Amino acid sequence: MHRIRAPGEEALAAGASEERLTFGGMARWDGLDLFGPNYMSVAYRRGGKVHVRIEPSRLRPPQSPAVRRLVRLPVVRSFFFWGRLVLQVAGSVWTLLFFAATLGALWLLVSLLEAGRDASGGLLGPLLGLLAEFPILPVLALFFAAMRLTPVGRYHGAEHKAVAAYERYGEVTLEKARASSRIHPRCGTNILLYIILAALADPFIGWWGYSVLQFLLISEAWFVFGQSRPSVAVGSFLQRYFTTTEPRRAELEVAVESLRRLLRAEEESAGEGAARMPA
Repeated sequence: MHRIRAPGEEALAAGASEERLTFGGMARWDGLDLFGPNYMSVAYRRGGKVHVRIEPSRLRPPQSPAVRRLVRLPVVRSFFFWGRLVLQVAGSVWTLLFFAATLGALWLLVSLLEAGRDASGGLLGPLLGLLAEFPILPVLALFFAAMRLTPVGRYHGAEHKAVAAYERYGEVTLEKARASSRIHPRCGTNILLYIILAALADPFIGWWGYSVLQFLLISEAWFVFGQSRPSVAVGSFLQRYFTTTEPRRAELEVAVESLRRLLRAEEESAGEGAARMPA
């Protein structure tokens, strides 16, 4: 599952006195994107080599104190949340094509299930009707299968392990990333619980406006409960068994090199900022 950044937190290492930067990311078929405070990295493996491109971040937080207070307000923060997610996705043509293909496949799936319900008898007809009424169920099955059986799940796990290594040790190496957990408490998988609940409620509401309102309900639930113990516990369970897999060396090398390059860019940016400060 594509990951969404949450507010920053201090280092996990015992006794650590410095505050770590907060990184988020999105796994792709051939690599991953990582997002820092000022820069983002696009990393992939091609021809047996790791390629990393560093770009200015499209997800920089607002600088104005008044705007920062505004975007923390309920409902307003949801529009800001989904707007940032759109910007995050819009930077990748392949991700946009993936989402467009997903929507098309969802429409086709529901159409086929409805046609099968009308044409089938016995127990098959009601079963197909149930799946057509709750399309989130077959969609989840396909999504979980893709995450477990394709490189996306391995890159998702590699992303978590690289970020966890930095948060725990303050540096990223292949050995430290390999020893770190692929289960992360800030993973966007935590929001999947609220997406499922909102989608399951859809057939019982029958109001056209709910198709928009459910996005606000999902994000507000995320803000209120996203870091609660039950939410993190469900998210961790989903990560462990459905949305991540243990990465191979190839995926882990991409994640490690990507985060190391991104850290270097952030450190250089911080150094330049300090140099420009008046004496």
